[in-house]
This record gives sequence, structure tokens and C-alpha cells, in this order.
Amino acid sequence: MNLQEMNLREKVAQLFTFPAFASVLDDDTRKLVTRLKAGGIFLGTSALIRPRQVGELCRDLQQASLEEGSGIPLFIAADLVAGAGCKLREGAVHFPKNRAIGAGGDEALAYESGRITAEESLAMGVNFNYSPVVDINNNPLNPVIGTHSFGEDADTVSRLGRAVIRGYQEHGMIATAKHFPGHGDTHVDSHEALPVLPFGRERLESFELAPFREAIRGGVDAVMVGHIAVPAWDDSSLPASLSYTLTTGLLRERLNFQGLIVTDGLSMKGITNQFTLEEACVRAVQAGADILLATVDSYEQAESVLEAVVTAVEQGEITEARIEESVRRILQMKQKYRLTAEQYQFPDISTDRLNSPASQRISRALADQALTPLRGLQRGVLAGEPQKQPWILIRDEHTAGFAERLRSGLPNLREESAPSYEGTLALLSELPADARVLLAVSHNKPMGEAFTEAADRLLGGVRKGLWIHFGSEYDVRERSASCLLAYDRAPSLQASAAAYLLGEEKVTIVP
Repeated sequence: MNLQEMNLREKVAQLFTFPAFASVLDDDTRKLVTRLKAGGIFLGTSALIRPRQVGELCRDLQQASLEEGSGIPLFIAADLVAGAGCKLREGAVHFPKNRAIGAGGDEALAYESGRITAEESLAMGVNFNYSPVVDINNNPLNPVIGTHSFGEDADTVSRLGRAVIRGYQEHGMIATAKHFPGHGDTHVDSHEALPVLPFGRERLESFELAPFREAIRGGVDAVMVGHIAVPAWDDSSLPASLSYTLTTGLLRERLNFQGLIVTDGLSMKGITNQFTLEEACVRAVQAGADILLATVDSYEQAESVLEAVVTAVEQGEITEARIEESVRRILQMKQKYRLTAEQYQFPDISTDRLNSPASQRISRALADQALTPLRGLQRGVLAGEPQKQPWILIRDEHTAGFAERLRSGLPNLREESAPSYEGTLALLSELPADARVLLAVSHNKPMGEAFTEAADRLLGGVRKGLWIHFGSEYDVRERSASCLLAYDRAPSLQASAAAYLLGEEKVTIVP
């Protein structure tokens, strides 16, 4: 179907990406595709379980769209920010997060992570990745970006962001630079409230916008606009995602971005604290968005938000030409990525194409490069020591992979675990003063000073205490205990951290 053959409702539907409601094609998700004729479907964690299940869901979605819906293949999107395996329970590569990749700084390996993610995602039928994050995280209090960012400086984020984008797009998957115009130097989570970037234009131009400018120069095909107010450019304090000044004036016109503009999820409280979902969808189209990530929780709500945009056009609040402008971009992008009725090929749901040893070696090489020893912690610190006084590993349940790998090299290792990192303090406090302690904790956000100060003090009270930190660098930078910083709990980082302590060699990749 081309633009001239579509009625108004069908045109508007191409702008909407709705969530899948289940891990299989249930009736309500089918109706999003067949009755509403949506242009895209987003797969959240509840729809991402195993490769074969994802492949079957994507196949059924595309078949429904082609045979009973718009007649056009869907954008099938996901937040695969650390590889296809980061959201699945098993079966695909889970890479270290961006901050770990930034610590290593290797553009070639960053590109390879993008390549493998694209190939594994497409094998399952996911063609649109809401990744990479190109926010510069230089605020220790940021509650949401953190280790999703490549780092604290514009150059690192720009270089590695472009490398990952090339890896995705040169292997057939649409990349998305997010969260425009920059969510790094904020201390509010836009899932909960509206963050504000309070800086002047000169700072914003040279810092926050730099990675987006480089991503656009590098040919990124989508940019996600965040729910962030920027008074220096729009004194109305509207979220950027609903601001014509920021979405069209800055991103489309001044930065000359010609690809797809995608909203962040429109049910986040940075939006819904001010607007209904219907109002937000209308305002996002008026602002210049091409794709509305309408994170509804029912078919009826999806029908309501689509109808709100149709009604806005019929009543003259939005011109039909504005809708057609976005539909043209969407259809052109679908043509580029072979998402047309004539070109589309259903995914070959073959799990032997995923999680290969060669791909796992790339993940491990990234992990080995990322590890950052702090305060004199030496490689092999646990190797070759007499075992008369065994090491005691205190850990949370998320570091089981590290513990398993460590036990293989330390057969006398004693181990105690807590359900979360907070519970490790009680275990540490019960140890004698002459204990030899390894503390392994993990969290995907900063842990806060109360925990980190207490952990550091308790480690200092034993004869030998080492901290293995699978979390934010801001937790451990200013502490005193010897520490191995691993940034996040990806399986490869857990294996790499154990290998470092045991004195094993790094994994090397020969170009």
C-alpha cells in the first residue's frame, strides 16, 4: 500500500507503535495490527523470553499485518541496549552496558557489539532498536541514565555511539540515538517526573547536543526525543517530546535531521503528570514526531489515542499534510530496510544463529577491557596464595555467575549471600576482624552514600577486604577499599572479574 491508497485513519495508524500485550500473539495485540493497522509494535520485557518465542511472535505479527492489517510490514522495536540477550532469559549475547564499553574505549569492539546485536535481533524478527543511549552522564545523582551512558565526556560518547550505530545499521537494524536533547546531567527520572536541563544555550550546544550532532553526521536513522524541559530553548517548559521548538525547530531544522523522530514512551510520568495520553499524542504530532511510542495498557486505550489524533486532524488542529510528511518518512525507512510487502522475508527462527562462541568472545573481550582496578588492586591477587585461611565471599544474588567462576579457582572459598546488595552489610558486620573478605555487589543505579560508606568502613575493619563492584563508578570512586570496578552485572563482566582476580589471561580478538 502506498500513501495515495491510504485513508486518514490508515495514515495516522502508521505513526503509532503500540506495545505487545503478551509473549504470544493474543487477541488484543492482533487487533492492534488488524483493526487499528498500527505501523509498529514494541516488545517489552514481558514479550522477550527466549529466541524461538520472540521469533514466532514476530512472525505472527508480520503475517497479521501483511494479510489482515495495513499490508505493510511492521516496525518491530525493542530496547536492546546491551545486546539481544540483555532482555531475554537465555539464548542470545548479553553485552556489557555502554559505560563498560566506554571504559574500554575500543571503537572496533563497540562496532562488533552493534553488529552481533543486529544479526541476533533480526534473526528473531526485531528490526528497530531503541538504542544507543548517547546521553553524557556526568551527574553522579542521575537516577536513570547511569551505566547506560558511554561516559562523562562528549568525545567518548560521540565516538562509541557512532561505532555502535554503524554496527546496527550496516547489518540491517534501525538504530535510535536517545534521549534528545540529553538526559545525562539531570537528577530526576523522566519515568517519575519531568527533568529540567537548566543550562544556557552555549553549554547545551557544546556538550549535550554534541553526541546527537555526531550521530546525525554518521547517518543515524532515528532519534528518540525525551521528556525533558529545556528553558533555554523553550521557556514554556514543555517536555522536548511535545515541544515544536525542540523537536522541529532544533532537531529537524537546525541539526538537519532527516530520519525518524521517535517519542520516548508517552505513558511516562514526565508526560502524564501534565497531560492525558490522548493529549500527549496530539501534541507530539504537532511538535513534529514521526513515531508515537504509545505505551498503552489495553486495546481500548490504543483505539482512543489513535482516534484522538484522527479527530485532531478532522477538526483542523493538525493538518493532513503534517501526517503525510511523517508517513512518507516511515514508508521510505521501511523501503530502506526491506520492510515492504514485496521485499519482506520472514525470520528464519533458527537458534543456532545466536549466542555463538565467537560472539561470546567479543562480549568477553569488551568485559576484559572494561575492568578498572582501583587503589592498587592487582591482577592475580587471589592466585597462588596458601589456603589455610580461606577467602570469604559476601555477595548478592545477582552475582551468582561471578561466584561460580571464582569457586572453580578457589576450592576452599566460603560464601554467604543476600537477596540484594543492601543485605550484604549485615553479613559483613558479623565477620571477625582477621577475615579475608571479598564483597561482590551489583545494582543498575547508584547505591547511595549510606550503603557505600558502611560497606567501605566494614571492609576496612578486616585484615584484608576487596570490593568487586558490578555497578556505578560513582559508588566507589571516593572510597578507600581496594576495588575492582566492573560497571554492571553482564555475564561476561562477572566471568572477566573472576578471571582477573585469579590471574588468568585476557581474551584477545585478532582483527
